[in-house]
Amino acid sequence: MLNESANAALSWIESHLSHFGVARHATDEFDRFLLLKPLSELALVSSLLARDPGCAERCSPLADWIWEEIGSGDDLVRLTCARPELIEAISLYASLYTMGYRSNRLDAWVSYLSNSALMQGMELPAWRHTALRYNLGRLELSPPPVKPAAGSWLSAMPEPWTFSDTTGYPMTHEVFYLTDFGRRPEALTTPGVSAYLAFWLPTWLKCAQEVGNQDLAAELLMVGTCMAEPVGRQGLSELKAWQRTDGSFPGPSGAGSGLPCRDGDTARRRFLSTYHTTLVALLALTADSWAPCRCPGGLSPVSSDSGQAV
Repeated sequence: MLNESANAALSWIESHLSHFGVARHATDEFDRFLLLKPLSELALVSSLLARDPGCAERCSPLADWIWEEIGSGDDLVRLTCARPELIEAISLYASLYTMGYRSNRLDAWVSYLSNSALMQGMELPAWRHTALRYNLGRLELSPPPVKPAAGSWLSAMPEPWTFSDTTGYPMTHEVFYLTDFGRRPEALTTPGVSAYLAFWLPTWLKCAQEVGNQDLAAELLMVGTCMAEPVGRQGLSELKAWQRTDGSFPGPSGAGSGLPCRDGDTARRRFLSTYHTTLVALLALTADSWAPCRCPGGLSPVSSDSGQAV
């Protein structure tokens, strides 16, 4: 059962579903590629919420719509045939795959690509290698990643004052993929990493919220849940305070500015600046559903509504 804030956020997403579409907002093939990002993020959120049987029925129409939007997988086949180096786009399919959607053509093609020489020569930032391995693991094509990637920010455990928007998002995403969004918190048992994150998360969360970046703040709250180390009631309370009356959460300055938007389309621009923060805030508000891990000592994650352990 969704709490009031989470239900309002999901209702906003459902009412703006057309804005997640690709074909209707793209003017060329490059636009189509860029617009897979919001669609892929929606697919991920749907797959995580669907882990909770109480939310699965509500997520099913979202997944059906996404599957239709990508031509039952055919659009991803066309994209990665034309541009095999864009294999990271399979993250969208990986989310739907966990919900039971299948494309024989896409399965065969991605299986081939995952064993190609291309995969050995992909020049990606370390955290994106982790993401790619995670999604191949969800597609049952390779073992999932089990430790921070060599050369990633997280593996280096840098001086804590170097944390910023630029370094923060790669770190949060690497935690998500390593732990399978809270299902494998033990993946962070690399010496020092868990202690490093647990000690500094509250400070980083406070910094993000003080500058009004609720997008990064929501992701940091999710990191705490993935580690079975919730960072406290106050962070969720401050996040909820930013929720608009329509259920959405405002994004940070510049959010969505790199995505296609026709000049003068104010409603579209407002959506693009809002959708990602609303998605991650929804996940932060429902963490006890999609990451049912428990804290050391038997304590449960904190409910985002009542302030009581659940």
